[in-house]
Amino acid sequence: MKHILVTLLFVISQSTVFAQKNVVIDELLSSYEKINQFSGSVLVAEKGKIIFEKSYGYRNAVKKEKNTNHSRYRVYSTTKMFTTTVILKLQELGKLSIEDNLSKYFPNYSKGNSITIRNMLSHTSGIPETDESNSEEELIKQLLSKPLDFSVETKWSYSNTNFYLLGYIIQKVTGKPYEEVIAEMIFKPCQMANSGFHFNDLKDSHKALGYEFMDGKNSNEALRFKSDHPYAAGAMYSTVEDLYKFSEAFYTGKIIDSNLVKYMCNPYLEEHYGLGQEVYRIQNSDKILFGHGGLGPGYRCRFIRDREQEIAIIILANSEMVPVDKIAEEITGIVYGKSQKKIEVGKVTQNDLYQIEGIYSSKEGTFYVRIVDGTVVFNGSILPRVPLIPVTKTLYKLVDSFTFNFKTDQFGKIKAITVTNLRGVKTAEKTSDTFPWGIIGTATTSGWDGKDILMQTKKGNPNLFYLKNYPLNAGELRFRLNNDWNNSLALNNDDKNLCYDGYNIKIKETGKYDIMLDMTVASKPRFSLKKL
Repeated sequence: MKHILVTLLFVISQSTVFAQKNVVIDELLSSYEKINQFSGSVLVAEKGKIIFEKSYGYRNAVKKEKNTNHSRYRVYSTTKMFTTTVILKLQELGKLSIEDNLSKYFPNYSKGNSITIRNMLSHTSGIPETDESNSEEELIKQLLSKPLDFSVETKWSYSNTNFYLLGYIIQKVTGKPYEEVIAEMIFKPCQMANSGFHFNDLKDSHKALGYEFMDGKNSNEALRFKSDHPYAAGAMYSTVEDLYKFSEAFYTGKIIDSNLVKYMCNPYLEEHYGLGQEVYRIQNSDKILFGHGGLGPGYRCRFIRDREQEIAIIILANSEMVPVDKIAEEITGIVYGKSQKKIEVGKVTQNDLYQIEGIYSSKEGTFYVRIVDGTVVFNGSILPRVPLIPVTKTLYKLVDSFTFNFKTDQFGKIKAITVTNLRGVKTAEKTSDTFPWGIIGTATTSGWDGKDILMQTKKGNPNLFYLKNYPLNAGELRFRLNNDWNNSLALNNDDKNLCYDGYNIKIKETGKYDIMLDMTVASKPRFSLKKL
């Protein structure tokens, strides 16, 4: 009886702790949702028990359809864990060896004589990044025209191309399509019925659309790749529950042998990557976590596992304006019992926000600060587009150790920005209060390597850009901000709407055109091209 009582008290105690963590995690995510910096689903589990699972925001922002725990999201580079697992499973089955040279599978690629499958899994191959391709032949053609970035195993450098090649190797060895092998070896045995590939073709009420910005009817969908890009490097979609099923099966040796799982976790050259798996070291702690993140147009993913304590943390988001690294770090802290500071948002007015908006330049790079639906969006040489949280009207932060301090002159006008993070301090002078947009491409006299053909604006409407009666050649173009490839707009895969980093706009006929770019609604750019 005494033993039963002790056990009962322990269970009650554990349930209370789980409930407390549940409340704190929900408060955290609700706070981010309130400031429009989280839309997605989160699952946290300990010792085989889900202690938290909840969804926030919208899977369809325009229709106000809410995300649920069954929402399907693109997971991008988390796909690499599945590709790696199948490669090691094929080694277990005697179908290949990770010490095989690349040239065994691609004899026309002479540089592959010194590169092994292990080198590709660990990103120590020196293989450079390539453009989106639709076939093995097209990929190899690109690689033949490029030198290696470095000699094999002398450096570490992340390259998606490594995993495109691994996907083709899986197909060669099995004689089956890559995605079919993933389904047979992982999805089916793990009962991951809500995971797959070809996300564009998915017709499902739980499909979560991916957004650049979420602003009701003015929400703008992020780039949807026309092909199933990026293939074995990141084309998978899933749910938090399916990824949890994989976490439980994979890390307990139910898919590949536990010794191989342990081998995958050993870092190469750098201290943060093993074989198809990231290694996370928590600051001021001896804890080491494993898994793989995913980041791409419209979606963010964090898949994390504490192997020793059997803790799983899975975050899926369908908006680019989500500080997913910070959220993952804060949830991890809550799980380990660290005190959690509430998100404090400083009181700022719309006028305060528009005072800091503009372009900041220095010898080290150029930074852009834009106000989109009341959110301060920063990007430039050191960061992709990220949302900032105001502390005061001149101080903003991404995380506590990553701050953005706006300096004023004697008249109170913003003159510079100082960016401080763990890597140091960078200061840039404000060079423009407005944003000069232009066109670039083979349809213009500049070609792709020249400077933008600057578009005009009218006084009183600085966000409406135009060129009238402008001569264009048959060719391609895109809109670009300030001659900077970090900010370029082109077509989504519907060939109608604009998005960042989209597909080039095709000009079929040489002639004179009226061209307009409307940035009045910052979250949803519009354009028109009219041949005269």
